[in-house]
Amino acid sequence: MNIIRTGKAARSGWIGTGIVILLLAFSAALGAQDKDKDKKPSKPAPTHSAPSRSAPAPHSEAAAPPTHEHGASTPPSNTGHNPGNTAPPANNGSSRPGGTTVYSPNNRPSGGNTTPPANNGNNRPGGTTVYSPNNRPSGGNNTPPANNGNNRPGGNPSGGFNRSPGTNANSVNGRSSFPARATIYHAPGGGQVQTRADGSIREVRTSNGAIIHHAPDGVRRVEVVRPGGRVIVANARGIGYVQRPLVVGNTTFIQRTYVVNNVSYARVYRPWVWGGVSFSVYTPVRFYSPGFYAYAYTPWARPIAYGWGWGGSPWFGFYGGWFTPYPYYASPAFWLTDYLMAQTLQDAYQARMADAAANAQAANYGATPLTPDVKQAIADEVKRQLDQERAEQQSVNSMQASGPPPMFSGNGPHVFVVASSLDVDSGGQTCPVTEGDVLQLNSPPPPNAAYAQIVVLASKGQDCRKGSMVSVALADLQEMQNQMRATIDQGLGDLQSKQGQGGLPTLPPSAAGQATNAPYAAQVKPDATAASDLSQVSQDADRAEQDVVNQSMSGSGGAPPATVALGQSIQDVEAIMGKPSNVADLGSKKIYVYKDLKITFVDGKVTDVQ
Repeated sequence: MNIIRTGKAARSGWIGTGIVILLLAFSAALGAQDKDKDKKPSKPAPTHSAPSRSAPAPHSEAAAPPTHEHGASTPPSNTGHNPGNTAPPANNGSSRPGGTTVYSPNNRPSGGNTTPPANNGNNRPGGTTVYSPNNRPSGGNNTPPANNGNNRPGGNPSGGFNRSPGTNANSVNGRSSFPARATIYHAPGGGQVQTRADGSIREVRTSNGAIIHHAPDGVRRVEVVRPGGRVIVANARGIGYVQRPLVVGNTTFIQRTYVVNNVSYARVYRPWVWGGVSFSVYTPVRFYSPGFYAYAYTPWARPIAYGWGWGGSPWFGFYGGWFTPYPYYASPAFWLTDYLMAQTLQDAYQARMADAAANAQAANYGATPLTPDVKQAIADEVKRQLDQERAEQQSVNSMQASGPPPMFSGNGPHVFVVASSLDVDSGGQTCPVTEGDVLQLNSPPPPNAAYAQIVVLASKGQDCRKGSMVSVALADLQEMQNQMRATIDQGLGDLQSKQGQGGLPTLPPSAAGQATNAPYAAQVKPDATAASDLSQVSQDADRAEQDVVNQSMSGSGGAPPATVALGQSIQDVEAIMGKPSNVADLGSKKIYVYKDLKITFVDGKVTDVQ
């Protein structure tokens, strides 16, 4: 009997232990959402990423961009991830301050299907957990951890116009990364046509200087440079922006007047030069109170459900298999994450519909949906950009455009949401990244670099494969961040103006202060002629593009096509193009100037063609 009683006692003990373990695990899952509650809003990092996507709420005379309606309908009953409600693995050894994860699929060993362990024992200061399927034998299938709570990969109202035209000497027109290989046809009457490897037209340059870019999704953008530093960028329907210098006191800014649905509004950027590359860095025209930034950074007392009202929207159906909003929001940062993604995809859809040549057919986006860990990485970037804006608020009168731009600040990775489709190079092959794809920069590029190596965290359809490394022009990365930051600013405006509606909590008194205009805000006014300028440029491009294409591709009198590819040597290029008319010798970097082309070499290899 004693033996029987002892056995029963032992079993009871094991059962009791099991119950305790289950309760602890359940508590951890519930407690994960409140993880951020114990964190006081961190002090703004003096140098963090710079946001810029949708337009900020209106200030003085800078008209507000058109807003997208978010109704108070019942939140979607989908299986979307509940932010903050996933318990991290108990044995994740990456307990480092900051908690940022870097996904780096590069140095692979030879052979074997290696799935990195969920418990990464990288206890390193600096807050960066590094997942490196890079150090592996060649030939293995590298599967990143599917959903490890601690191992996370780190309305463009203008319809995708997010470039810095004419400002980046190291990217093609400051507009898109040069593909790995392209064929260039010259027209006898002036101008040229650049085609992709599949024969589709990538870019047309007319004899009067217009540059007409065809994005991978078929959307067309026209860029024309005018005297006085004016640049006009328009799509097929005359939607876009007009850019010009803006001088306030002794400081020069860049102003862009956007026109969408016959509404004009202005944004401001700081010119920034680093390593020989020019950037336009988004700058807010108004700042919120410190208490409001702290509120946006801090978890809510309890998760909320919010009715976005997207259910019947065509764009939501188009991307529905890929993007799923959270069913509940633990903090404003997660709400802003869905706001950012929704605006990006909505604007991309509208740009496709506005361009008859664009591919309006939805791909099988549900095959590679946006995963919770990637959305967490975006939310982390939203917080970094909130920190950056708080820091700028403190130094708005003394902002210096020196050193690396803010998107390279800090020790951890930075995440970018693609706002306009690009052709990029991936291991010598060209592939597209399109609106809503998510990229991660693990470390800043070296000085004087024109491109950065980026990890694709999330992609759709036929875009560059998730986990692949791609080369992206630095100016394009800056414009992605610009669009992100402008969208976050617009989202902050909605968060403030729609408090108490649709499920949003009422602001606490500490966050209820009014926004204040930046010192330069009074000088920011939309250009009165922007709408007519955009319409005229679009119409002129229709005629000029057809003339150049007909002359270049007909084979009658035009120069034979020249194929220039990334990685070609100076000798290769001279054999194809002949001797240049001028050479800019910058040491390891050389720029060959031809009649219609500029070809950049770094260490004797082609890195860019304009």
